[in-house]
Amino acid sequence: MYRSNQVNAAIVILFCILIIHIVRIILHVKVYFVYSMGLGPLFLIGLIIFLIIFLFLKG
Repeated sequence: MYRSNQVNAAIVILFCILIIHIVRIILHVKVYFVYSMGLGPLFLIGLIIFLIIFLFLKG
């Protein structure tokens, strides 16, 4: 299955952003996961995972 360079670049960039957000969440988690960081980053991580899967399957 051949993908264009733009799709491959988008997958790599989204994957890097996902890793950065996961590390940031791990560093800033306090006692209560949702209360300490809010729901925004959770939605952003979900969106990034969805886009990675979408681009990977669309190929």
